[in-house]
Amino acid sequence: MKYVDSHAHYIGRRFDKDRHKLFTDMHKNGVKYIINSTSTLELNEGVQLAKKYDFVYLSLGDGCAYTCGPEGDKYISDEILDNMIHLAKRNKKIVAWGENGIGLNRLELVNGLQNQIYWFKRQLEAAKQVGLPVIIHSRDACQLVFDILKDARLPDCGYGKGMLHCFNSSAQMALDYVKMGYLISISGIVTYPSAKHLVETVKKVPLEKLLIETDCPYLTPEPHGRKDRNHSGNLKFIVDKIAEIKGIPPEKVAEATTSNAMSFFNIK
Repeated sequence: MKYVDSHAHYIGRRFDKDRHKLFTDMHKNGVKYIINSTSTLELNEGVQLAKKYDFVYLSLGDGCAYTCGPEGDKYISDEILDNMIHLAKRNKKIVAWGENGIGLNRLELVNGLQNQIYWFKRQLEAAKQVGLPVIIHSRDACQLVFDILKDARLPDCGYGKGMLHCFNSSAQMALDYVKMGYLISISGIVTYPSAKHLVETVKKVPLEKLLIETDCPYLTPEPHGRKDRNHSGNLKFIVDKIAEIKGIPPEKVAEATTSNAMSFFNIK
């Protein structure tokens, strides 16, 4: 079976010691492609990573946390956004814009909501400008994010307008997103016993509208411990759980989500 990790974070100290060995072994674990999410402060490292490994592609953008607080200008500004747009236009390994969106799970994020909304909308316009699908972060802000995306009227980039990364809301919300032209990305959360709502989502969303991701090094799926470092080799556990929920062979899930991802990210 072959897998595509639709959202991962391989830049950072948790992978510094063994990143090359891990990547060398990826194909043994069935990993066909990885989409590494790259913030503005990681752009150079992200570009070099994608240049070094032919199976690594990039998304770029700044999430909600980076736009809040006294150092927000270090992460996102008019100048930084312009530089990101120029890079996205000339680097063919950049296949999506994001993650970006809104999170309200911490006090500083709640206090910085208006700033989050402003830069979320600005980045949606940037994605339109460069013709890339968006990777959306939505945490404790489901209806707000949905309404902003509805108003944004993003174009379909070939196999959808964007994907809801680490989707963790209701099945009805997922179906509303699918109807609006978005794909739903399932992470290791689906393997947790507490994720009954996500099981319902997987049951109801058509297989052709699903993607899989690790969000590594976070959200390690069971049977591993949640404090263990996650990596793309763990995608099989997510695929196995989706197959169990839908009552179909894991091979069918792997084949469909790989095909969906390659179409969505326009990987030939």
